[in-house]
Amino acid sequence: MDMRHVLLYMLIFFLFTSCQREEELQATVGRGYLSLASLAVSNVGIVSVNTRAVNAELAVEIEKEDGTSVVSYEAGTAEASAKIELEAGKYVLKAHTSNYGQTWDESAKGEPVFYKEQPFTIVAEKVNYLTVSVPMINIGVRLVLPEGFSEWFNGYSFSARIGERCVILRNGETAYYALSGEGKEPVELSYSLSATNVDGESLNKEGNCTGILSGVVYEITYSFASRSFILR
Repeated sequence: MDMRHVLLYMLIFFLFTSCQREEELQATVGRGYLSLASLAVSNVGIVSVNTRAVNAELAVEIEKEDGTSVVSYEAGTAEASAKIELEAGKYVLKAHTSNYGQTWDESAKGEPVFYKEQPFTIVAEKVNYLTVSVPMINIGVRLVLPEGFSEWFNGYSFSARIGERCVILRNGETAYYALSGEGKEPVELSYSLSATNVDGESLNKEGNCTGILSGVVYEITYSFASRSFILR
């Protein structure tokens, strides 16, 4: 191979790498767009039937990778559905229901809370179509007594406890419990039922379940046949 061919190959290589670097620089300088193609709550793992629907309105916050706030939209804001113009770079989208961060004491039933953090990248002159499924991050416990229970028992008291929070539930009611940390570690659910039947006899039953995880509404019922709780 003579010197002319060597110089030609070197020139071609130089031009190729220069164009590649220019394209990379253009991709990181300038402005691009974010389009929320889909932003919705994910299906809650409901271990039961006939549970109430969840409000799907979500607030949106966009931050730079270092945590600097860029833009935020309250739940139901129409602008969040349009294309959002951003400088090229890396970001984090935070989507949540308006009750995110709220706490409830034992006198309140609470509400389902949804939250999700989604990293994304904006390239100059391009649109990033982002699809985000936002999960429920707390736990639901629902009491469903069997048909005819009120005919056999004059009154009852039912309570469910997760951690330090104990909530009293009536038939058909659901309580929601927040989890500590990221909510990925299983916790224990304990519950008790006290009732008096029509003959004046007392019924006292307790139960517990380990491995309870966030994102699920657990249904507790009582079986006449086995005289025990059923967790569904």
